[in-house]
Amino acid sequence: MRFALAVVVGGIVQIVPYARADTPALLAIAYVIFAAFGAGFFAGRREWLAGALSVLVGAALYGVTNQLGYRTGGGTTLGDFLTAETSLLLGVVPYAFLGGLAGFGGGALRTRVVRRRR
Repeated sequence: MRFALAVVVGGIVQIVPYARADTPALLAIAYVIFAAFGAGFFAGRREWLAGALSVLVGAALYGVTNQLGYRTGGGTTLGDFLTAETSLLLGVVPYAFLGGLAGFGGGALRTRVVRRRR
């Protein structure tokens, strides 16, 4: 349960830099990586997977919110929605790798903190 909660919350937090058009690219990447670090920290186990999945969940949530806010005269079809989501998730894969590394770092930090407290 803690793993899923860490992934979902990390993904929700990552919507913020995606949704603001005036966010510089380096700041947005740093924000996403820091959120993946936090997901790895709070996941408990499989920290690297939590970091990577939080990046993918964040991109998917942004895609959903973006498509729901996108209105055209003919409407958005299911095919349009799936095409947009697939291309978005494929574009985010390199960042998911960085998110996995950040999640691993968050888990390593958690391990050190828990060991010191005992």
